[in-house]
Amino acid sequence: MTRWGRAALLALLVVAIVAPAAVFAQAPAPIIESAELRLWPEYDDPGLLVIFSGDFAAGATTPLNVAFPIPAGARNIQATYQDAQGTLINRPFEVVDGKLTYELPTGTFHTEHYVDREPSGDTRQIKYVFEAPYAMNALRVAVQQPARSTDFSLSPAADTTEQGTDGLTYHVFTRQNLAAGEKLEIDVNYAKSDTSLSAPQLSVTDTDAAAAEAPLVATESSPTDWLPWVLIGAGVALLVGILAYWLLSRRRPEPEPEPAARPVRQAPATQKPLPTVPARPAQAQTPPASTAKPAAFCHNCGNALKAEDKFCPQCGTPRRQ
Repeated sequence: MTRWGRAALLALLVVAIVAPAAVFAQAPAPIIESAELRLWPEYDDPGLLVIFSGDFAAGATTPLNVAFPIPAGARNIQATYQDAQGTLINRPFEVVDGKLTYELPTGTFHTEHYVDREPSGDTRQIKYVFEAPYAMNALRVAVQQPARSTDFSLSPAADTTEQGTDGLTYHVFTRQNLAAGEKLEIDVNYAKSDTSLSAPQLSVTDTDAAAAEAPLVATESSPTDWLPWVLIGAGVALLVGILAYWLLSRRRPEPEPEPAARPVRQAPATQKPLPTVPARPAQAQTPPASTAKPAAFCHNCGNALKAEDKFCPQCGTPRRQ
């Protein structure tokens, strides 16, 4: 056998060994046992609220990375799962290539998002295309009729019409055995003369039923959840400290009060003022004749003496008379 023949045989052996192993290692695609699609136009938003929830069939390996098709322009997205107590827990998610992707710790999923409704007058029309993310054994579709609307119609036609505990009407139909990627076009038409929403008009009296219609969504506690609040609190405390320091530094000590001036002593009221002497006109005075005596000298040291000197300022000898 030539060298090329041996190489070709070796390649065939590798393919024969690896290919079955790869097929065996590939996990089967998960199947959704049952799901519900709820479409609520003009409920608590002028657009359309879309709620998709359900359970994967038994045998699905968890945690399970899921990918649900989502319309372009979807907003206010929530991706959750249901824990053992029935509480919905938020999960981090991404939208990649038009699909909402996140990890499910359990086999139960619940997603929500809004899509904008095209502007129209009193006659309103909504077209929504649902795409099955996986093979589905059963799907229930419930479309909520907006409050104060009339002439409501649905395509596909509803199998049943139900009155909810919230006082609103729900039009329901079901589908069985949907293939992965199968699309279902839903058209909603109705007439409505106002722009008010349905949610503010509700008068729910059954607390349990209300909780079932709008379950509370909890969030898993993690460092990434409370860390922003810690940082915000630290920032607020720092700002308060800086403001307090600035206010205290601007306060100057109050100047000490100046000593009160001593009161001027006043003459008693009974004391008579001194009589005023009228000023006399100034008179030219004649300088007096000089009375200075001729200069004298000390008989001891010869120092000149003034007329009023009784002793010599130089040697202290008494002046001769």
